[in-house]
Amino acid sequence: MSGNQRDDSRAALLAVRDFLGGPTRAGGDEWCFEFGDHLHSNWGAVYGGALAAGILAVARGSAPDRSPRSLHLQIVRSVPSGAAYAAAVLRHSGRTITTVQVDLYEARRKLAAIALITMVNPESVVADHHDTTAGPQFRTTPEPILSPTPFPPISESLKMVTHHDGEPVLLRAENVRASVDGTPAGAIECTVPWDELAVTGPEAACLLADAVIGTSLLGSFIPIEDVGPNADLTLRFSTAPATRVIIGAATMLSVQRGTATIGIEVQAGDQQLAHGLATSVLPRRT
Repeated sequence: MSGNQRDDSRAALLAVRDFLGGPTRAGGDEWCFEFGDHLHSNWGAVYGGALAAGILAVARGSAPDRSPRSLHLQIVRSVPSGAAYAAAVLRHSGRTITTVQVDLYEARRKLAAIALITMVNPESVVADHHDTTAGPQFRTTPEPILSPTPFPPISESLKMVTHHDGEPVLLRAENVRASVDGTPAGAIECTVPWDELAVTGPEAACLLADAVIGTSLLGSFIPIEDVGPNADLTLRFSTAPATRVIIGAATMLSVQRGTATIGIEVQAGDQQLAHGLATSVLPRRT
């Protein structure tokens, strides 16, 4: 980190632009993306982690003198490859706390996602109080994938598929709280796809957090065919730097008549990048 928040915000925006296809300012409060096929999930559209990282970058561009500390993303509809647009509004800009709302629209200008980002003024907080040390680093073991499916493009883009003895495997985090049915927490490693790591811990955490959610459901009592997309993602960021390879773990905390609540933690080496929650939908197939 440079010690100058505006410089850090500018560096973060430039870092993510090639991989995410944006954001670039279109004029006024509007920003543009050109999402590529390499960002697709299993659902055939841009996956939520890329949307979250892009939206966070828009918030940085709209309040460059503030540091992002939390994000809540509500996904309204899928976003295909190609053009997308974001509109940022400063809902409140106080001496210490700024709240930014970012609305993301797909190419037809239909609302696709709504996000609220909490940002702080680094000069208005007591920065001496600081400790981003992670809890125990995840201790993972490989487990065969019983029902392998084709891996989506984003898994290849971020090198999120772990192999053991030449075969793709699911990682289990043994020292993380087990899911509600006793299934071990799932884990994923991710290679951050840009070089500026010092100031992009939050964006890197977004990329991994959405992807790791599904690992908590694999092997659980919920059949894979009943697992659907994630409706939302909430993250609380530290200011620790990313590392080239980061790791996340996810636990299914509860299942309530058609939705599952997932707890998430993302680590970079011995530092914590983010903690979060997400809602995974279990849709009825017709």
